[in-house]
Amino acid sequence: MCLDRSSSADHQSSGNSTKTLATEIAGEMDRISHLPESILHHILSFLNNTPAELVRMSVLSNTWFRLTASFAVLNFNIANFTHVSRQSFFKYLDYATSRFCFQNLPTAHTFKLVTTVLEPAELDVVNRCLELLLQNHMMIRELEIDLSYFTNSSFDVPKYRLPNILLSVSTLTSLTICGCDLPSSFMLDAVRFRSLIQLRLEKVLIYDEVITYLATSCPLLQVIQIRCCPGFIRFCVHGHQNLQQVKIQYTTTPVERLDIEAPNLSSLWIVDAYGRGAPLMNLVSCKKLTQVVYIGNPLPNSNAFRDFLSNFPFVETLGLFIHNECNNLMLSSHSLRTLVLCSNCALEEIELNTPKLVSFRYACSSSRLFPMVMDNHWTLSRDSTHLKARMHCYPGAYIDTLWFQKLRYFLSKKNGFKVFNLYIYARYSQKFKELERLKAIELPPYELEHVELQLESHEESLAHIAFVEAILWCCRPRSLALRSSSPLTYSEDVVKVRVI
Repeated sequence: MCLDRSSSADHQSSGNSTKTLATEIAGEMDRISHLPESILHHILSFLNNTPAELVRMSVLSNTWFRLTASFAVLNFNIANFTHVSRQSFFKYLDYATSRFCFQNLPTAHTFKLVTTVLEPAELDVVNRCLELLLQNHMMIRELEIDLSYFTNSSFDVPKYRLPNILLSVSTLTSLTICGCDLPSSFMLDAVRFRSLIQLRLEKVLIYDEVITYLATSCPLLQVIQIRCCPGFIRFCVHGHQNLQQVKIQYTTTPVERLDIEAPNLSSLWIVDAYGRGAPLMNLVSCKKLTQVVYIGNPLPNSNAFRDFLSNFPFVETLGLFIHNECNNLMLSSHSLRTLVLCSNCALEEIELNTPKLVSFRYACSSSRLFPMVMDNHWTLSRDSTHLKARMHCYPGAYIDTLWFQKLRYFLSKKNGFKVFNLYIYARYSQKFKELERLKAIELPPYELEHVELQLESHEESLAHIAFVEAILWCCRPRSLALRSSSPLTYSEDVVKVRVI
C-alpha cells in the first residue's frame, strides 16, 4: 500500500510538473499578451477596425476580449455591413458605443461614423451615440461624422444638427463633418478647438464669417478642406501662423474671392467643378506657397491666364486641369520645377518659359491615362536639382502623323528636356500605317539622352514597329526603352536599346 501511495504521489507530481511546463511554454509562446495595454491597442489600430476583424481578435482569449472591448478607436461604416440589415447596423452602433462609454475607460481616441439615414429613428440613434460619447469622453482626438449620402425614402428626415457639446471638446486634433449642420450655438458660444490641426467640411451650410471665425478659434490649424459647401462666396483668413494647406471645391455657388494671410501656407488646391472661373486672389503674404493645383477654367484669354499665374510668384509645383478649349497657353515662371498639365490645348500651342523646370507631365483631357497623372507621385521634392529635365506625355488613343509633327515642333522650342516618356494606347492598325508617311518628311531629329515608350495595344507586333519608327523620326535618343503591356493580361515586357 505504501508503495502504491508513493507511486501515485510520484505520478501526480509528474502530472503537475507537466502542466506547469506546458503553462510555461504557452506563456513563452504568448508573449504578445504580456505587452503593455497601450502597445496592444496600437497593434489593433493596424486593422481596418471592421466589426468582423475585432470579433476575430476577441475570441483569442479573455485578455483579447477585454482589449477589443476597450479599444479606443470606434469606427462605424455602413459599407462594412453589407451582409446584415440596416437595423442590425444601427443596433450594433448603439450597443458598441454604450458598452464603451459605460466601461469608465479613460478616453475614446477616435470616433468615425459613415452612414446613410433613411428614417428619423436612425437619426435618433446617431444623436444618442454622439451625445453619449462626447459627454463621457471629452478627451477624444479624432472625430468624423459623415451623413452625406441621404437617399429618398417614405420618411421626411431632417438634416442632422450636431450637438452644442461638440464646441467644448478642446482635445480634438482632427474634425470631419459631412452632410450635417453646425451646432445651433456655433456663433454664440466660444469654440474651444485649441488643439485642432485638420478640419474638413463637406456639404455643410457655411457663410463667410463662419470660415473667419473658425480660423480665429483654431490657432494650431494646419489643414482646411472645404468641399461642396453652399453659402460662402469669400474665403478670408487673416494672420494665421500655422495654416499650411487649403483645399476648396465649389459647385453651384462659385467662390468669388480668396483672401489669405498665412506666412506658412505651402499648398493650395482649387477645384472649380462646373468651370465657373477662378476666384480673385490676395495671397501677397504667402511667400512659402510653392504647390498650387487648379481644376477648372482659369483662362478665358491669355491675359487672364497670366494674371492668374501672377498670384503665385514662388510656385515650384503647379497642376493645371483645364476643362475648356484654349488656342494658346503661355506660361512663364522662374521658380517652377514641376508642371502637370491636362488640357485639350495642342502641343504646338504651348509656350514654356520655365528655366528651372525638371518635370513636365502633359495629358489630353480625354486620355484614358488621365488617372495616372492624378496620382501622388508627381510632386517633386525640392532637393531634386540633380535630375535631368523630363517630359511625360499621355496623348490618348487618337494620335497620327500630324501629332508626331506637333511633338517634334514642341521639342524644338528649346525647353531643355533630356528624357522623354510617351504613354500610348493604340486601338486601330490604320493608325500604324499612317505613321509611315513621316518618312517622307525630312526634319533633323531632336537630340535626347533617353526615351521610354510605353505601349498598350491589341496589335503589338504592328504597334511596336510603327511607333518606334515614329519616335526615331521625331527624336534621336542615346538609349530607348520599350515597355509593352497587354490590356487583357496587364503583363509587361521591357526591351532596352542603345541607339548608335
